[in-house]
Amino acid sequence: MRRVGYFTAAAAVAVLLLSGCTETADPIAPPSTPRASLSDLARVPWDGGPAFYKQFSKADAAEWDDPNFFPIGVWYGSVNPDQMTFDKARGINFYAQGNPGTDAAAVAAQGMFTLYKPENAPDNWAAQVGALMEDEVDGRFGPEEGLAHMRRLAEQYAPAKTGMFTYVNWTNGILTYDRSMQFSADYWNTSNVNSVAQYYYSWPCLGASRFRSLTGTDNVRTETCHTASMYAKSTELMREINKYRGVQSPIWALPEVVSIGGDAGDYRQITPAQVKAQVWAALIHEARGIMWFTQSPDQPQINECQTGDALATVRLTDAACARDQVQAMGEINAEVKALAPVLNTQSYVWNFGDGLDTMLKSYNGDAYIFAMTQDALTGQRTFTLPTGVTPKTVEVVNENRTIAVKDGKFTDDFSVESTHHVYKVRL
Repeated sequence: MRRVGYFTAAAAVAVLLLSGCTETADPIAPPSTPRASLSDLARVPWDGGPAFYKQFSKADAAEWDDPNFFPIGVWYGSVNPDQMTFDKARGINFYAQGNPGTDAAAVAAQGMFTLYKPENAPDNWAAQVGALMEDEVDGRFGPEEGLAHMRRLAEQYAPAKTGMFTYVNWTNGILTYDRSMQFSADYWNTSNVNSVAQYYYSWPCLGASRFRSLTGTDNVRTETCHTASMYAKSTELMREINKYRGVQSPIWALPEVVSIGGDAGDYRQITPAQVKAQVWAALIHEARGIMWFTQSPDQPQINECQTGDALATVRLTDAACARDQVQAMGEINAEVKALAPVLNTQSYVWNFGDGLDTMLKSYNGDAYIFAMTQDALTGQRTFTLPTGVTPKTVEVVNENRTIAVKDGKFTDDFSVESTHHVYKVRL
C-alpha cells in the first residue's frame, strides 16, 4: 500500500494545484515578467518550459527552446512525405518512432522532428532531437528486472553521449497504490521526459475500485470514470512523482484520437469534444507536451475502426469512424499552437472557486485562465479574481464573447463535463 500523501482526493488535488501549494521551483526564469497584481502569488513547480531543452545540444540546435514552440507528436506515426504534409497541417511537429527507413531529408524538409530509437536514426539525422528509449516497461517486466533494463538504456542513450533528451511512456500502473513512491521515482529517473498511457474515455470502466486504485480517492464514482477529470487526476499524480524526487522535468500528455477498441463490448468511441477535453485536462495540470496515440489495435474481430494510424486512415480512406475525431485533433492542436507563448510560462497558484479546475498564467500584460470543472461537474461556476486584478470584462478566447466582471467575480457555464474555456484578462 502506498504511503498516505502520494494519492490525493479530488479536493486535495484542487488544493495542491490551486490554493494550497506554496512550494516554488524556478531553475530557469520564466519568459514573461508578472505584473504587480500577480506578483505576490506563489508559482507552481517549474521545469523551465522550453528552456528545459537548451541542455540537450540537438534539441537546442533545433530550437525546441523557442517560447513559440509546443511539442505535439504522434506515437509510431506513418512517416512518409504525403502523410507528413497531412499531419503537419493538423498541428503535428514530431514523431516518436516510425519506419526505420524514413527519409531523413523529407522530415527535415517539412521542418519536423523525430524521437526515434537511436538505432533507427543515423548519427547525422538532423531532425532527431530526442530518443524514445522504451514503452510500458513497468507493465512488461518484473520491478527489479524492468528497472535494471531502464538503467542500462539510460546509460546507453545518455544525453552526454548523444546530445538528445530521452523519452519513455509508462503504463498507469506506475501510479497505483500497489507501487511504492520510490518505485515510481526510480523508473521516472531513468528518462528526461515521461508520459503515462491514459485512455479513460474509451476503456471499459470495470467498476469504481479500479479507478480508486489509480487516483487514491474514495469519491471517484463509476459514473465519472469516463470523464476528463480522470486525465486531470492522472496528470496530477505524475506531478507528485516529480515532487517526491525533487526533480522538475516535462510531463507529456498521451491522448487518444480514436478509441483503442472501437465501440463494441465494453469499449466506447471517443467523441470529438472528448478528444479536445482530454488534452485541456492534462494541460491544466501542467502537461508540457502532447503525444497523440492514433492506433486502435484492440478487438480486431469486432472493432469497426481498427487502425494502425487514424491520421493515415482518414487521409487515405476518409473513414467516417475517425474523420471527426481527426478534425477535432487538428483543431485542438491549432489552439495549443496559438497559445504556446502563454502555455510556455510558469503558472501561478490561485483558487478561483469551488468546483473549478484551473490554471493561471500571465503573458504580455494579460492574465490567462484555463478552466474546466472538477469531477465531471456541470452548470454555472463563479470565478473570483486575484486581488488587484480589476477588469470590467474578461474575453473568452476563441468563443467570440466577453463576460462582465462585478466585484472581482464573473460567472460562466460548463454545460457538459468536457466543457473547457480559456479567459483572457487585461492586467
